[in-house]
Amino acid sequence: MEETELRDARLRQMKWRASGLLVLAGVIYVAAESLRGQYSWLYWFSITAEAAMVGAIADWFAVTALFHHPFGLRFIPHTAIIPRNKARIATGLSAFIQTNFLTSAAVVQRIRDFRPARTLYGWLLRAENAEAVATYVARLTAYGLNALDDERVRHYLQQTIARQLQNADVAGAAAQLLDVLTENKRHHELLDAALRALDEVLARAETQAYIAGEVAKSAPLLKWLSDWLQLKLDDRAALKIVEVAVKKISEVRHDQDHELRKRFDAFVSQFIARLKTDDALRDKVHRLRDEALESPALGRYIGGLWSEFREWLAAEHDRRPASLHQRVTAMLESLGRTLRADREIQQWIDEQILRAAPALVEEHRAKIGRFIEDQIMGWQEEKLVVELERHIGPDLQYIRINGTLVGGLAGLIIAALTQLAR
Repeated sequence: MEETELRDARLRQMKWRASGLLVLAGVIYVAAESLRGQYSWLYWFSITAEAAMVGAIADWFAVTALFHHPFGLRFIPHTAIIPRNKARIATGLSAFIQTNFLTSAAVVQRIRDFRPARTLYGWLLRAENAEAVATYVARLTAYGLNALDDERVRHYLQQTIARQLQNADVAGAAAQLLDVLTENKRHHELLDAALRALDEVLARAETQAYIAGEVAKSAPLLKWLSDWLQLKLDDRAALKIVEVAVKKISEVRHDQDHELRKRFDAFVSQFIARLKTDDALRDKVHRLRDEALESPALGRYIGGLWSEFREWLAAEHDRRPASLHQRVTAMLESLGRTLRADREIQQWIDEQILRAAPALVEEHRAKIGRFIEDQIMGWQEEKLVVELERHIGPDLQYIRINGTLVGGLAGLIIAALTQLAR
């Protein structure tokens, strides 16, 4: 508002200056004409002032005709040029901006000069920026949690989610998920990881001792004979069991066509098929789903987690190391440091932005142009005139001032040349 008032004040000041110069020329003309009989040299002042008035009036008419009808006379042609041609101005300005400012080449060059990755990490490394973002995140999160902590909202969400889950085909969704996970034998990676872990477990001394103990418990007679004859039959049996297991595991790990792998594939495929088609299994899965949803213990557990989560996030002004604010701040600063140190990722970010920019510009520049055109067309003629006159009116008043001065000078020169010609 203050800037608008300053612009209006400057416009009024320039109008007064231009009009005052016209009045001054008129006063000089009247005075010179009145005294010219006594002082012949006032002829030059008179002719100069007369020409200055003509120039001032002509330029006043030209400047006024841009925005208004001079003296309100609408029948004068080619006046109120801007409001009468609002549609053409809107279309022309839209096309001008699209052609000269929103071209792909111009935008890409501007982005290239901007160097997005460097600008980003520079912005993140400023402590006040990371602090500001973290503060906004904490406040927004706290506000959202407080808003959602209304009993009506909780009841609505609980009922809606429960209703959706009760109607959800959990068995079918699980089958689809398993289809994706087992595509191209992805599940064999999990099998291999499990076999490697089992191999490592069986190689441990404590595992072998545990197996030996279990063997002794299962065969007390063997344990008695082993202790009596000091043959350590239970240890040997455990080592033999481990040896056989390790050998079998190694066979399965290194043979992609092993029979156990085929059985594993057959079991998984059969289970997925049953999830899709076996009504008994599907009913069992859905009963488990319904029991979980109806379980008071699950509700209390989720409610407890929600309360603890809210308490942790609600302290928006907390500055302890474990608070959300400090975590977000540290994360942003760490991201900035990492980005600054990694030239390759900087180059990648810049390349991706520059690669995506042309398509985005081409897709949206026509929309931006139409938006500008619609905005101008949406203005009332009076508002359009006021805004334009407010911004360029002071400069246009110089045309009136220059017209007065140039007109007077031109009149003086013409009068002098006329006298010389005589």
